[in-house]
Amino acid sequence: MSIKSVKLKLIASHAVLILVSFALVAFFLDRRLELSWLPMDGIQKMSFEIRRTLLFDLFFACVFVLILVSTLTNRVLGPMNRMITSSRPFAAGDFSHRIIQPSKDQIGALASTLNKMAQDIENKIKEIETQRQEFRAIFNSMAEGVLVTDVAGRLVSVNSTLEKIFEVTEANAKGKNFLEIIRNNDIEEVIRRVLKTGAPIAKEINLVYPVQRIFEVNATPIFEHVSVNGCLVVIHDMTDMRKLETMRRDFVVNVSHELKTPLTAIKGFTETLLESAVDDKENNRHFLKIIQEHTERLESLINDLLVLSHLESKGLLLKKTDFNLRRQLEKIVLNNSAQLKKKNLEVRNELSADILVRADQDRIEQVLINFMDNAIKFNKENGWIKVYAEKGDHEVKIIVEDSGVGIPAKDIPRIFERFYRADKARSSELGGTGLGLSIVKHIVELHGGRVGVESTEGLGSKFRFTLPN
Repeated sequence: MSIKSVKLKLIASHAVLILVSFALVAFFLDRRLELSWLPMDGIQKMSFEIRRTLLFDLFFACVFVLILVSTLTNRVLGPMNRMITSSRPFAAGDFSHRIIQPSKDQIGALASTLNKMAQDIENKIKEIETQRQEFRAIFNSMAEGVLVTDVAGRLVSVNSTLEKIFEVTEANAKGKNFLEIIRNNDIEEVIRRVLKTGAPIAKEINLVYPVQRIFEVNATPIFEHVSVNGCLVVIHDMTDMRKLETMRRDFVVNVSHELKTPLTAIKGFTETLLESAVDDKENNRHFLKIIQEHTERLESLINDLLVLSHLESKGLLLKKTDFNLRRQLEKIVLNNSAQLKKKNLEVRNELSADILVRADQDRIEQVLINFMDNAIKFNKENGWIKVYAEKGDHEVKIIVEDSGVGIPAKDIPRIFERFYRADKARSSELGGTGLGLSIVKHIVELHGGRVGVESTEGLGSKFRFTLPN
């Protein structure tokens, strides 16, 4: 290949490069190029200028593209990043937070949708929390003790009534086995059987600790789909109901007995009179006197029952006046002088002469008569009865103390019950309806006071009652 042909090829390649360069410049600068044959030095110089121009144009084009890309990125990703930052409180559970809507385009629509979702979730959470609080209030206000266990017999929840019954707290009981917290094998056995069989069970049990009570236990399985997932136990305190049933039975028995005794005597002596003793002047008066005594006993019993019924129904209206207790007692002592003299009993009236109370005078007289009557009946020969008062800021306490036979400790809790007698044989011998102390209790409580007794068997008793000052 000759030097001339090489030069021609080099010139041709430079020409092509120049054409391409001018074409690129024309593309970026939007101008037309007119080609003409130039000398080699001129072509090289022009090629250098073109390259430099292209580099500058390329640099500015890259800067422009970067600015354009950055602007577009900020317009798209900026709101997205702000939304991500603003929505993080949602992930933390704060649905009260709201995303500021940056625009009305698709991103703004997304922000609006997220805000509505957060509002709906917040409303639903508030609704669930309100329902939970209502359920908890109902759960804790129930008179029955309630507990819930899981399928393994571990305590899930207990209400406040059950906490009081068994002296436990839900915080300590939660998650622990039943017997770890409540040591009662009967209830544990009921729970175990319910979890095993899936059938409800009702059982009455006697609780000894922490207090002696009678409970009716109703246990029901909790199902999840078709399998037993836990146990709900409701414990109803039947102690008072059983006590009332016992009192009702005792009342019927006692009333029947109290009515039957005088009626039997009346019937017997009446039949005797009708058969042969009507004309027997020596005995018929004696028989009639016995009939009269038993009739009066029946009348007294019926009157006491009516008074007690009236008091228990809260239908008795008190006629309160100010009166002197000492004078009231002096009157009662005078009316019982024969019985006091018969046993040679000394009455020590230590009530202050200026002690006044505001109460129903007739009813308080009935209280003092009952206390004095018992102090006389159950006193020893040559004994004494002392009546005194202790005045406090808000009440006055009246005490009737005697040197009598006293009351056994086991009988003291029931001494104010209807027809209850500590010494049944002695009480029957001395007479009385067995309703006196029960009437006393209701009268005093109707006045807003309290009754009580302290006694040691063989050493005497102290009966007391209080009245508001």
